[in-house]
Amino acid sequence: FARLTSTHSCPVLEIKFSIEAFMKHYETSARITLWAGRTVSALVVLLLPLFPMLINLYHQLFRPLSSAERIAIIAGFYACAPAVLWALRSMEFLLRNILKAELFIEDNVNHIRSIRWCCLAVSIICLAASFGFPALVFLGVIMAFLCLVVNVVGQVMKAAVAIQEENDLTV
Repeated sequence: FARLTSTHSCPVLEIKFSIEAFMKHYETSARITLWAGRTVSALVVLLLPLFPMLINLYHQLFRPLSSAERIAIIAGFYACAPAVLWALRSMEFLLRNILKAELFIEDNVNHIRSIRWCCLAVSIICLAASFGFPALVFLGVIMAFLCLVVNVVGQVMKAAVAIQEENDLTV
Protein backbone atom coordinates (compact mmCIF):
# COMPACT_ATOMS: atom_id res chain seq x y z
CA PHE A 1 0.00 0.00 0.00
CA ALA A 2 2.83 2.40 0.81
CA ARG A 3 4.38 1.79 -2.60
CA LEU A 4 1.15 2.68 -4.37
CA THR A 5 0.70 5.96 -2.51
CA SER A 6 4.31 7.06 -2.81
CA THR A 7 4.78 6.55 -6.53
CA HIS A 8 4.48 9.44 -8.91
CA SER A 9 4.28 7.45 -12.12
CA CYS A 10 1.50 7.54 -14.65
CA PRO A 11 -1.32 5.05 -13.89
CA VAL A 12 -1.79 4.35 -17.61
CA LEU A 13 1.80 3.15 -17.93
CA GLU A 14 1.38 0.92 -14.89
CA ILE A 15 -1.75 -0.63 -16.39
CA LYS A 16 0.02 -1.18 -19.70
CA PHE A 17 2.95 -2.80 -17.90
CA SER A 18 0.56 -5.01 -15.95
CA ILE A 19 -1.17 -6.16 -19.14
CA GLU A 20 2.18 -6.87 -20.80
CA ALA A 21 3.32 -8.85 -17.75
CA PHE A 22 0.06 -10.78 -17.75
CA MET A 23 0.34 -11.60 -21.46
CA LYS A 24 3.93 -12.77 -21.02
CA HIS A 25 2.89 -15.02 -18.11
CA TYR A 26 -0.14 -16.23 -20.09
CA GLU A 27 1.98 -17.17 -23.11
CA THR A 28 4.57 -18.90 -20.91
CA SER A 29 1.86 -20.91 -19.18
CA ALA A 30 0.34 -21.98 -22.49
CA ARG A 31 3.73 -23.05 -23.84
CA ILE A 32 4.50 -25.07 -20.69
CA THR A 33 1.12 -26.78 -20.95
CA LEU A 34 1.76 -27.50 -24.62
CA TRP A 35 5.08 -29.20 -23.85
CA ALA A 36 3.60 -31.05 -20.86
CA GLY A 37 0.90 -32.45 -23.15
CA ARG A 38 3.52 -33.55 -25.65
CA THR A 39 5.50 -35.22 -22.88
CA VAL A 40 2.45 -37.11 -21.61
CA SER A 41 1.63 -38.19 -25.18
CA ALA A 42 5.15 -39.54 -25.64
CA LEU A 43 4.94 -41.32 -22.28
CA VAL A 44 1.65 -43.00 -23.20
CA VAL A 45 3.05 -44.13 -26.57
CA LEU A 46 6.20 -45.39 -24.83
CA LEU A 47 4.13 -47.34 -22.29
CA LEU A 48 2.01 -49.09 -24.92
CA PRO A 49 4.46 -51.94 -25.59
CA LEU A 50 5.86 -51.97 -22.03
CA PHE A 51 2.64 -51.93 -20.00
CA PRO A 52 2.06 -55.69 -19.59
CA MET A 53 5.67 -56.11 -18.46
CA LEU A 54 5.27 -53.26 -15.95
CA ILE A 55 2.10 -54.82 -14.54
CA ASN A 56 3.91 -58.16 -14.12
CA LEU A 57 6.80 -56.35 -12.42
CA TYR A 58 4.34 -54.63 -10.07
CA HIS A 59 2.76 -58.03 -9.40
CA GLN A 60 6.13 -59.52 -8.44
CA LEU A 61 7.58 -56.62 -6.43
CA PHE A 62 4.72 -54.89 -4.66
CA ARG A 63 1.34 -56.55 -4.58
CA PRO A 64 0.13 -59.84 -5.98
CA LEU A 65 -2.61 -59.31 -8.52
CA SER A 66 -5.05 -61.95 -9.61
CA SER A 67 -5.20 -62.72 -13.31
CA ALA A 68 -8.62 -60.99 -13.49
CA GLU A 69 -7.12 -57.84 -11.94
CA ARG A 70 -4.17 -57.87 -14.34
CA ILE A 71 -6.47 -58.35 -17.33
CA ALA A 72 -8.76 -55.52 -16.16
CA ILE A 73 -5.86 -53.11 -15.69
CA ILE A 74 -4.18 -53.98 -18.99
CA ALA A 75 -7.44 -53.97 -20.97
CA GLY A 76 -8.45 -50.69 -19.36
CA PHE A 77 -5.12 -49.10 -20.24
CA TYR A 78 -5.24 -50.21 -23.87
CA ALA A 79 -8.90 -49.21 -24.20
CA CYS A 80 -8.23 -45.76 -22.68
CA ALA A 81 -5.02 -45.03 -24.61
CA PRO A 82 -6.69 -43.92 -27.89
CA ALA A 83 -9.08 -41.59 -26.05
CA VAL A 84 -6.24 -40.12 -23.98
CA LEU A 85 -4.08 -39.58 -27.05
CA TRP A 86 -6.99 -37.99 -28.94
CA ALA A 87 -7.72 -35.66 -26.00
CA LEU A 88 -4.06 -34.65 -25.84
CA ARG A 89 -4.10 -34.02 -29.60
CA SER A 90 -7.20 -31.83 -29.24
CA MET A 91 -5.56 -29.98 -26.35
CA GLU A 92 -2.50 -29.36 -28.54
CA PHE A 93 -4.62 -27.80 -31.29
CA LEU A 94 -6.56 -25.75 -28.74
CA LEU A 95 -3.36 -24.38 -27.19
CA ARG A 96 -1.90 -23.60 -30.61
CA ASN A 97 -5.00 -21.57 -31.45
CA ILE A 98 -4.75 -19.76 -28.12
CA LEU A 99 -1.09 -18.93 -28.74
CA LYS A 100 -2.07 -17.53 -32.15
CA ALA A 101 -4.58 -15.28 -30.29
CA GLU A 102 -7.51 -17.13 -31.87
CA LEU A 103 -9.53 -17.56 -28.70
CA PHE A 104 -13.21 -17.33 -29.52
CA ILE A 105 -13.56 -19.45 -32.65
CA GLU A 106 -15.78 -22.43 -33.40
CA ASP A 107 -12.71 -24.64 -33.87
CA ASN A 108 -11.84 -24.23 -30.17
CA VAL A 109 -15.38 -25.20 -29.19
CA ASN A 110 -14.98 -28.38 -31.27
CA HIS A 111 -11.65 -29.18 -29.59
CA ILE A 112 -13.18 -28.74 -26.13
CA ARG A 113 -16.13 -30.91 -27.17
CA SER A 114 -13.69 -33.60 -28.34
CA ILE A 115 -11.85 -33.47 -25.00
CA ARG A 116 -15.18 -33.82 -23.20
CA TRP A 117 -16.10 -36.95 -25.16
CA CYS A 118 -12.66 -38.43 -24.50
CA CYS A 119 -13.08 -37.84 -20.76
CA LEU A 120 -16.47 -39.53 -20.90
CA ALA A 121 -15.03 -42.50 -22.81
CA VAL A 122 -12.21 -42.95 -20.27
CA SER A 123 -14.74 -42.69 -17.44
CA ILE A 124 -16.95 -45.40 -18.93
CA ILE A 125 -13.97 -47.66 -19.66
CA CYS A 126 -12.61 -47.28 -16.13
CA LEU A 127 -16.00 -47.91 -14.56
CA ALA A 128 -16.39 -51.04 -16.70
CA ALA A 129 -12.86 -52.22 -15.84
CA SER A 130 -13.53 -51.63 -12.15
CA PHE A 131 -15.49 -54.91 -12.10
CA GLY A 132 -12.13 -56.65 -12.51
CA PHE A 133 -10.07 -54.19 -10.44
CA PRO A 134 -12.28 -52.16 -8.04
CA ALA A 135 -9.74 -49.36 -7.51
CA LEU A 136 -10.44 -48.16 -11.07
CA VAL A 137 -13.83 -46.92 -9.94
CA PHE A 138 -12.09 -43.87 -8.42
CA LEU A 139 -10.45 -43.01 -11.73
CA GLY A 140 -13.81 -43.46 -13.46
CA VAL A 141 -15.55 -41.08 -11.08
CA ILE A 142 -12.74 -38.50 -11.36
CA MET A 143 -12.94 -38.64 -15.15
CA ALA A 144 -16.74 -38.28 -15.05
CA PHE A 145 -16.32 -35.16 -12.91
CA LEU A 146 -13.64 -33.85 -15.29
CA CYS A 147 -16.07 -34.47 -18.16
CA LEU A 148 -18.61 -32.24 -16.42
CA VAL A 149 -16.04 -29.49 -15.83
CA VAL A 150 -14.86 -29.60 -19.46
CA ASN A 151 -18.51 -29.50 -20.55
CA VAL A 152 -19.04 -26.28 -18.58
CA VAL A 153 -15.89 -24.75 -20.09
CA GLY A 154 -17.13 -25.79 -23.54
CA GLN A 155 -20.52 -24.18 -22.95
CA VAL A 156 -18.87 -20.95 -21.79
CA MET A 157 -16.61 -21.00 -24.86
CA LYS A 158 -19.60 -21.63 -27.12
CA ALA A 159 -21.42 -18.65 -25.61
CA ALA A 160 -18.30 -16.49 -25.99
CA VAL A 161 -18.02 -17.49 -29.67
CA ALA A 162 -21.66 -16.51 -30.21
CA ILE A 163 -21.11 -13.15 -28.49
CA GLN A 164 -17.93 -12.58 -30.52
CA GLU A 165 -19.76 -13.34 -33.79
CA GLU A 166 -22.60 -11.02 -32.78
CA ASN A 167 -20.12 -8.25 -31.96
CA ASP A 168 -18.33 -8.78 -35.27
CA LEU A 169 -21.63 -8.39 -37.13
CA THR A 170 -22.64 -5.33 -35.10
CA VAL A 171 -19.47 -3.35 -35.71
